[in-house]
Amino acid sequence: MTIIYPVKLNTFYQMIEQLCVHAKVKNTNSVFSKKMYGNVKLTFLVCYREKLNVSYRRFVEICEENNILHMLCLTRMPHFTTLQKFVQRTPKKLFEKLVRVCRKLLNLNNIEASIDGTGFSNTNPSHHYIKRIDGVTVKNYTKTVFLADNKSKLILNVRTHSDHASETIDFIPLVKELKGVLRAVLADKGYDSMKNRMFCISNNIVPQIAFRQHTKSRKQEFGTPSKRMLLEKQFDEVAHRRRSLIESINSAIKRTLGSYVNSKTAVNQQKQVTIKAIAYNLEQIGRVLKIWLFIYC
Repeated sequence: MTIIYPVKLNTFYQMIEQLCVHAKVKNTNSVFSKKMYGNVKLTFLVCYREKLNVSYRRFVEICEENNILHMLCLTRMPHFTTLQKFVQRTPKKLFEKLVRVCRKLLNLNNIEASIDGTGFSNTNPSHHYIKRIDGVTVKNYTKTVFLADNKSKLILNVRTHSDHASETIDFIPLVKELKGVLRAVLADKGYDSMKNRMFCISNNIVPQIAFRQHTKSRKQEFGTPSKRMLLEKQFDEVAHRRRSLIESINSAIKRTLGSYVNSKTAVNQQKQVTIKAIAYNLEQIGRVLKIWLFIYC
């Protein structure tokens, strides 16, 4: 006699489905696809792997042990190389779009956000290995800039680089994609630029960016005050202190999901960091929803 167990979807998969609906992700890339797994299920699997912080091969074994196959209504689990090839062929912009639509699950608007950069190591060598090679740096790191909500601690947008580019160049692209829902942007002195400030002001966003100390010119000292000096007088030091909340977000994502990426190519390393941001957001959304249910139910 065959026992049929009821199919129960976990909340992580349900949130992935909602993200794909908001981002308008097609389930198949072509009409000639096999349609065995689909982009939604593969997106769930790669994000869930990043949440568990294990290798692709070990992740497939864990899914088979925990009956993920039954939950996804699949006849067999995809090979671990199928997940690797899915990440390789999926554009990085699609994963970044999934990060941006996470705010729609909580219906966030009128947001006070903070922006800051961090780095994810491209390898995870042991202390013994580092000591044996006399402390020489093994590999580079993936430069990452997060734009996060101060209230819900949700990552709103992300930009990744594999070179040593300045973080300032990512300010306008990150803010521009969310200019309709931002109320204020908090940043440190690394983003001190009149171009960044004027972009925020032109889009009705309050720029709370710390000022560098420059030597005053003779015209500024004895003549009329410059626009920069007027903005410096409007700077709110108390509000700017809330920028430190993004440091806790950087720490949380590294402690829970790992501070390194193990992909080989630069593009896949950037994609893996973006997938980490998606997995972190879904965990954070789950906690917020549980709090709301506890308060209002």
